[in-house]
Amino acid sequence: MKKIFKNLTPELQGGLLIILAFVVIGPNDVLIPFISKESSLWQFHFSRSIIVISLILVWIYLSSKKIFIYSLRNVLLRSVLYTSSMLIYFGCLSFLPIAIVGAGMFTSPIFVLLISYFFYNEEIGFRRISAVLIGSIGVWVILDPLSEQFSYFNFLPIIGGIFLAMGNVTTWRLCSKESPLTLTVFFFSIIGFFGLLGIIYFSFFNVNPEDFNVPPFFIGGWSNGSIVLWILIFIQSIGSMIGIWLLTKAYQMADTSYLNVFEYSFFIFAGLAGWIILGQSITNFELLGIFLIICAGIIVSLAGKKKPTSLKN
Repeated sequence: MKKIFKNLTPELQGGLLIILAFVVIGPNDVLIPFISKESSLWQFHFSRSIIVISLILVWIYLSSKKIFIYSLRNVLLRSVLYTSSMLIYFGCLSFLPIAIVGAGMFTSPIFVLLISYFFYNEEIGFRRISAVLIGSIGVWVILDPLSEQFSYFNFLPIIGGIFLAMGNVTTWRLCSKESPLTLTVFFFSIIGFFGLLGIIYFSFFNVNPEDFNVPPFFIGGWSNGSIVLWILIFIQSIGSMIGIWLLTKAYQMADTSYLNVFEYSFFIFAGLAGWIILGQSITNFELLGIFLIICAGIIVSLAGKKKPTSLKN
């Protein structure tokens, strides 16, 4: 199996790692609505980071691994971009359906293409543009902005998608030589630090959620919680550590604009988990959106086998 994997192109290797990552991340993130009942966004990230970093340090000690950093500035930049994206993502999971959150976040391929084209003068082929457009239509169908249930909060994940795109591009362009272990440790360190700041602020200053029109999960401080809460956070931590490592490795292997579309597999695994665990149903429009997203993934995979045609003179 390992030999077959190595014989694949870097694009397909990275794509398979992304799909595998979302096999873990999709069901894992469905735990957030349960965690949000007893915890705040900031306590969750701080506690999860402590658990993940502790486990990684133990593994480093037992395996005699060493952490090397080629560029501290680039690693910190990447960590801050992903932290911004994940704070929005997990915050939205506490009050929005996982399909809506995922749809907003995975507008990121659009922004990846824009960044690659305008800032890196990258050649972009018609097939990749078509794939992103088809995938984006699928996302739009899932968001369904004309429905009565639509809220302007639904656009918040799109902001997270912008930060996600910048983080993915930074991983490929500036951090490809860094160890996935190094990037994982720094990410959890930065997001844990922001979690600590949030705990300190909201624990000392009482903020009324109605004043800001946001769920309590966003503005809560520290809560001891029940044993169930800490079991869920521990499970979520393990899943996140594995999933983020796989994503990090994947985005170091090939061009971000090729790999991003594979992230749409999130809808399949997260949608099934949301249906089984949370009872979230999938409408016909959402099924249509998922179908378009899968089509986009097939197109971008085929496009990766041919050299793209430049759109710049």
